[in-house]
Amino acid sequence: MAFPRLLLLVAVATVVSANNDWSKPCFEGVCEYDLPASSGASSGTLKIWGSTTSIADVTPAGGWEIIGCSPEDLSQDIRLVCQEGKEADCERLYSNSGASGKIVRLPESCGRGPFAVITNAWVPEDQSIPTEVARSLVRRDGTLPQVQALHLSTEFGAGPKKKGTAVNFAIRAANVPGAKGEIDTSLFERRGSPIKALNEFDVDKSSTVAEVGISRNFPLIDESVSCPPLSAHLKIDVDANAHAAVALGIVVSGTIIPPVINEFAIITGLNAELDGALNVNAGVTGAIDTGKRTLYSVAIPGLDFPGILTVGPSFEINAQAVANLDVNLGLKVGIKYKIDNAQLVFPPNSPRAGNGTFSVVDTPLTLYASPGVVAAGTVEAHLIPTVKLGISALGGIVEAGVFLDVDASANLKLDLHASASGTVVVSPVGSRDITEQLKRRGATPFWSRDETFVPEAGSEIAAAALAEAAGSTTTVTETVTLRETVTVTADLARGFH
Repeated sequence: MAFPRLLLLVAVATVVSANNDWSKPCFEGVCEYDLPASSGASSGTLKIWGSTTSIADVTPAGGWEIIGCSPEDLSQDIRLVCQEGKEADCERLYSNSGASGKIVRLPESCGRGPFAVITNAWVPEDQSIPTEVARSLVRRDGTLPQVQALHLSTEFGAGPKKKGTAVNFAIRAANVPGAKGEIDTSLFERRGSPIKALNEFDVDKSSTVAEVGISRNFPLIDESVSCPPLSAHLKIDVDANAHAAVALGIVVSGTIIPPVINEFAIITGLNAELDGALNVNAGVTGAIDTGKRTLYSVAIPGLDFPGILTVGPSFEINAQAVANLDVNLGLKVGIKYKIDNAQLVFPPNSPRAGNGTFSVVDTPLTLYASPGVVAAGTVEAHLIPTVKLGISALGGIVEAGVFLDVDASANLKLDLHASASGTVVVSPVGSRDITEQLKRRGATPFWSRDETFVPEAGSEIAAAALAEAAGSTTTVTETVTLRETVTVTADLARGFH
């Protein structure tokens, strides 16, 4: 299913030039890293800055040759040697009371992440150097340099505390191309500035946004009880036909040493089409609530700066049925709506929170009941697309989940006498009421908006549309509500200042 252009607005100005130049060392207290470029992949830039003695570089550009390092580990011991003629550069690693406690840039072949903290430095007993490396390291007098050892970790609070060694960081990234580029650190000098910057950066790469979808029937409840001559039964299932495209952007800033998040902003662009139905076959008296059930869940492309920030998103389809019935009937309630360029923002103090078009499409309502039946009650059907974000930052200092829900609920009130069967189309476009609610940190949901679509004149279903026999009385009224909600599962103040 092809969606229209999905516009994602995430932070400052779009620049596509690379910033992590591996030929240049990080000796000036500033270092940048771009996510590897590939077609249709995530993009973004991580920038760190601090004093010249708090950031070091053990890449070949920094004068070092690493001779023992796993490319998969975040925490490990490595061995390294100084290149011929680069002794002055190598001394920078040990300046200002030694290497321990410094943030170090790593080559792409060493470690999963671009940066780590040095928690220990020593001269190892193993002074062996591989032959292919030793050839380029032999000094003029025929000797080889001394092998050094470092312990690297992404537990950034584990290093020794040194005065004046604070290292700042900022990340701007998206799960589509176009978000990498120079980061203006002046934007992060005032609290709230990165949040405002959400309105200034434009990534428009709709063709690269991965689409996900499902078309299946899912059971919610199927129960029966028999105690002759009486019996009761209830079967509820959901037909779900859903397709979505989700784009994700993020802006984060704080300090790596000490590990603290100062600013955190997420924006999700969502296009979705949902064509679903709740099927009820009931011969029961009482109240039923199936609870919120996950029908479908699939991972979507996320963001990963290993050891610094990982965002793992997924797209879910959830459903729920709530009923209070005294009936013996069958009922099919359609839920059909479309979402175009919805901008769901956390935290919600952005003018773009809740932007986008939410439209309810004409939906069929089918009802069938036995002759002579008397039925009354209410039925509430929910079909809820959800973008779920799992967030981990700074070696686990911050762990949180953010849920972005759009809950479409169809509410029906039944008043039925005699027999009825048939199908009509409900067009809930006659009027629309919007209410908004905003809450700040410390409470959930952080932001929600309700849009209620009342059936247009003439779409109330009456006896003339559904009754089989003259003189029967049947009234079924449907109201559709869309509720957008941003919810956080953990207090994001943990690890935040």
